Amino acid sequence: MITLKESSLVDYIFLSREIPLPLKYLMYIRKNKYSFNEVMNFSEKQFRSIILSIKSNYKIPIRNIDEKVSNFVKKKSKNLINEIQIILNICKENKISCYSFFDKNYPTLLRTLKLPPKLIFIKGEIKPQDYKAVAIIGTRKPTEYGKEMARKISIRFTELGFTIVSGFARGVDTIAMESALEYGGRAIGVIASGILNLYPKENNRLVEKLINNGALISEKYPYKSVDKKALQIRNRITSGLGLGNVIIEGNRFSGTLHQLKYGDQQGKPAITVQPIGNYEQSFIPNKIINEKGGVIIKEVKDIDFIAEMLLNSLNKRKQKEEFERKKSINQVNLFKF
Repeated sequence: MITLKESSLVDYIFLSREIPLPLKYLMYIRKNKYSFNEVMNFSEKQFRSIILSIKSNYKIPIRNIDEKVSNFVKKKSKNLINEIQIILNICKENKISCYSFFDKNYPTLLRTLKLPPKLIFIKGEIKPQDYKAVAIIGTRKPTEYGKEMARKISIRFTELGFTIVSGFARGVDTIAMESALEYGGRAIGVIASGILNLYPKENNRLVEKLINNGALISEKYPYKSVDKKALQIRNRITSGLGLGNVIIEGNRFSGTLHQLKYGDQQGKPAITVQPIGNYEQSFIPNKIINEKGGVIIKEVKDIDFIAEMLLNSLNKRKQKEEFERKKSINQVNLFKF
């Protein structure tokens, strides 16, 4: 269900993915009243000029200008445009929404991220109530204690009306999401593969219930495979959607450390369970407690206090978004060629 005019979305995807232009450059193009279709019809000289103008006037760094100009010239072929159109048709057929950053239906929750996705694919729906969300993540190989805590914590947050966000990975992520759905709650799974090439495959069993009570989110084209980089950078979205990060367990090599890093950058509170002893998967909980002064869940009843703390941060988030919205409206820019 594509809400933008398809020709404009195709042009946007070409410019954002195939050139690729940074989001800030795409934003300045829009603010200066150029349509993406107009840019696609630029000559090589005009395209180079617009990039250099943004770089000079707004002091926004950009790398590999010559390569981007070359991509603009070489890749502007009918076949490539057709390939992008085919991807959008696949989305339609499978009820996958495809939103550019400029789409009115682009999730507001993602706009305030330091590195918001330029393009997002969603199967299901993100609702206003999903502002009240918490990310529950952790190791793919939790201990029995970790499994129990992931389930109990997810259920209690669900009872308190929170949407559960996870990376849809094996282990803690799946337990947290499945527990929320079993108890009639909402969940959002942020995946590192395309929505039609789900990773891990065994979680296909959760998809129908998830999209009826939340959403699957991906930055990748529907049939794209998972890769290491995508597994890492999707954590900025998982962290960004939640008011805080509840990290159950993880060893020193766990990908959950990326979630912790992005959470720090986003100012999200780090929350963890009280480890019972010194064991491999207690590494991240101990790191959060000893190095970051994170919030500790010793008993399920502690979640009620944590929920209150997170709701206070929700009010601050809304104030920040309103400020950013007004700043965007008031900013007027003009290009000079």
